[in-house]
Amino acid sequence: MNQRNTWVAFFFLFGLAVQAQEVITVFVSSRANNSVKTYDPDGNYLGNFVSPGKGGLSGTEDILFHPDGRVLVTGFQNTTIKAYDGETMDYLGDFSSGYSLATPSKMSIGPDSLIYVTQWGATQNKVVRFDLDGNFVDEFTSVGVPNGLGHIWDENGDFYIAQYGNGGNGIIHRFGPDGQDKGTFINSAIIQGPTNIWWGPGGDLYITDWTVGNAVRYSATGIYKGVWATGMVNPEGVATLPNGDVLIGDWGVDAVHRFDSLGTYLGYFNTAGGLADPNSVRLRKNAISSTQDPLFSKNQVSWRGPDIHGAYVLRWDLDQPATIHTRIVNGLGQCMEVLQDHEKVSGVQEVLWTPDASWPAGIYYVQVRSSAAFRSIPFSIH
Repeated sequence: MNQRNTWVAFFFLFGLAVQAQEVITVFVSSRANNSVKTYDPDGNYLGNFVSPGKGGLSGTEDILFHPDGRVLVTGFQNTTIKAYDGETMDYLGDFSSGYSLATPSKMSIGPDSLIYVTQWGATQNKVVRFDLDGNFVDEFTSVGVPNGLGHIWDENGDFYIAQYGNGGNGIIHRFGPDGQDKGTFINSAIIQGPTNIWWGPGGDLYITDWTVGNAVRYSATGIYKGVWATGMVNPEGVATLPNGDVLIGDWGVDAVHRFDSLGTYLGYFNTAGGLADPNSVRLRKNAISSTQDPLFSKNQVSWRGPDIHGAYVLRWDLDQPATIHTRIVNGLGQCMEVLQDHEKVSGVQEVLWTPDASWPAGIYYVQVRSSAAFRSIPFSIH
């Protein structure tokens, strides 16, 4: 392995914070390799949040951020919701209890502060509810929703769900606030395999269609208003960035697309990470302030190297004690080496690191994680 004898430095400088800043991380499920991957808002790959199969996750379906900071994940071949620590990424065990889910899929927290989960079971396919402690509450819908996926509420509390069906007869099904069946809201005359639904600009209802490969728009009363976005193969998983751009996962190309608010295609959002069948895209917003996280509020983090001996130096300076986790991951988000875990340290800290000679050439990332924030710095090994 040959390395260039040059110095490359990445600096993150932060002024003394007066107001909290918001750090956004994009979480994307990777169904085919049983993992969850993370990106910054520009599409730069940060690494695995859930490494393949961690905690027994199988067939990743959806991601939900619990109010207490935990990250909840459903797997198509799991019977419970999995829970992971939002800071350390450690597996915390099964979140849900009291009900064996049949091929669980999409999740959301409803206006009643309960967690709603869809199911794809052949006979067990009602939407079910759990409280925020993971205890089973009830089967919410009065009838089954075969292959139900994304769901939303309107201002009256009515519940709308994309019912994929067999991919050719999909509908948008409507239920009252009490779960009573209100019938078909949008039939399959135009949509075939709906996956996600969301309220967009002007109060219109937007729907991604896995079968057709597009996203369409309806009025709030169910009147068709046209195609909103095209150029996809099998879209599933939607999130809206603060600037109004929309991210949509696509099984057919193993990537996430980016559109502006008018549906104009802006290109691929991500270029790395090894996504396979992405079917959930979520934004996590963390408020970072100087009292919450001294590392990312006012101090400097640098990564420089290699020197003439092939070594790199990771350096940071903390004015308050904080727990810091550092590691090296490869381009697929696999942890190659834990540099050092620092418990409640302050002041100047440095870690000297030399890559193993057996590591292949390519892009790697040094990752620094504290209590409420995360930085991933790319570098090359030649």
